[in-house]
Amino acid sequence: MMVKLFVFVLAATVALSSAFTSTPFEARISRANLPTYLSMATIVEPRPITETERRSKGSKRDRNVLPPGQGEVRGPLEWLIDDDEISRDDDGPFHILLLSATFEQNNRITIEYVASSCSYVLGMPFDDAAELARHAKTEGFSCLGTWSHAECLRLGGLLQQRDIVCRVVPFCEGGDRPWQARDASVDDEVIELSGDNFA
Repeated sequence: MMVKLFVFVLAATVALSSAFTSTPFEARISRANLPTYLSMATIVEPRPITETERRSKGSKRDRNVLPPGQGEVRGPLEWLIDDDEISRDDDGPFHILLLSATFEQNNRITIEYVASSCSYVLGMPFDDAAELARHAKTEGFSCLGTWSHAECLRLGGLLQQRDIVCRVVPFCEGGDRPWQARDASVDDEVIELSGDNFA
């Protein structure tokens, strides 16, 4: 009985002493068949080229050139497609067009984002901006408003910094926006209408 007790205590002591060693049990077994650090190195595939990198690798000149005979392009912001016989002064009015490519370049760009950006940069009411953004997404483009040439370039550049694809084009009839209209009470001649004169 004493021998069994002695063997049991000896086995328990060996088991407990191996539990408190500094190296784990697996490491003590055999270091000969462990892989080296070089064989454990992971080879990672290069990351795929993203849409942004593809877009930025092409030259800016190539991206903004219209096909031959389609008009003139001045920089990444301006389209001067017009009748050659009509002269355009830089002092004259120009439009900013919002293009549907805004929504195609990134699926995170939403109508709300474009509307809030237009509202912030251009100072237009949010509801009007949302309507114009929705129209541009479904119909291809919408006219954001009319400003001087220099102001169009400044505002268009600010919109492009917010990933909004827009172009500055010469003025044409029908591009005016109601939110840009002047306050009629400021004019010298104020037309007063009475209820009897409505037709």
